[in-house]
Amino acid sequence: MPPTRRHCSMPNYLPTFFIALAVALCPTVLSANERFEFQGVHMGTTVRIILYAPSSEIAERAAEEVFASFRTLQEMMSDYIFDSELSLLCKSRGWIRVSDDLFAVLWAAKYYSTMSDGAFDVTVGPMTRLWRRSRRQRELPSEQLVEQARQLVGNHLWEIEERTQSVRLLKAGMRFDLGAIGKGYAIDRAFEIIQRHGITSQLIDAGGDLRVSAPPPGSDGWRVAKGEEMIDLKDAAMATSGGRFQFVLIDGVRYAHIVNPKTGLGMTELHTVHITAPTAMEADALATAVFILGRERGQALIDSLPNVTMEWVEP
Repeated sequence: MPPTRRHCSMPNYLPTFFIALAVALCPTVLSANERFEFQGVHMGTTVRIILYAPSSEIAERAAEEVFASFRTLQEMMSDYIFDSELSLLCKSRGWIRVSDDLFAVLWAAKYYSTMSDGAFDVTVGPMTRLWRRSRRQRELPSEQLVEQARQLVGNHLWEIEERTQSVRLLKAGMRFDLGAIGKGYAIDRAFEIIQRHGITSQLIDAGGDLRVSAPPPGSDGWRVAKGEEMIDLKDAAMATSGGRFQFVLIDGVRYAHIVNPKTGLGMTELHTVHITAPTAMEADALATAVFILGRERGQALIDSLPNVTMEWVEP
């Protein structure tokens, strides 16, 4: 995991402590918890929350805060919104102090880019914009346009400074794309929000990327889908990356929606990668990195990390 970054959320251990104390004094508290489910569309996908809480009021307040957090983070990290904090950062020059949340995401992004030798790279924005156009028009971008985009992509082209919580882009025209890490961060923040309400059993699913807590009452784990199979998962997060379903056919070649930072084109390998990790942000970033690295290099990366597993599925 990347070095821990602070943010402004309240400590989440106090409510959990008091819930645990209540359970110790009155074991029937657990049986009083009911199952609640909520869903909404955020960050371009369906966000689903399942939790066990002692009342509908507590469950609803937690869900409302979660969806508000997703909206706030989307407005902050979107590269589609011209005046989002991320977009304004990309238009700036020199060192720019950024918000706690954006700094936490970019701090982790720098870490994952370094550890994956650039397979994960949030500066890929110029390439993803070019590739979105190619997908719509169903034709490859010219070599000249790809080369122009390539000059603006690379982990060495931006700097981050912890003491001042600041970021600097070294070339005009650079664009961050947080699509491979932002959703995972939003899931983790939502997880913390629900914990602060004293809820200890929860599942948050955002378009198939998810994080779960301790199992629901009376079960061994959360029953979740991993590809075409169902597994039991607890106290972990899972993310999937692949080109099996999202691809475009150009000149007889299937290209995935995920862009390789080294080539500027969509990946032509259509395998699927499932990553299980302690946090959703870690699983999200590593799923993309491993998909691009390939099976052998990806497995070597995963083997170097604690409490992280990988499953590789051929098309």
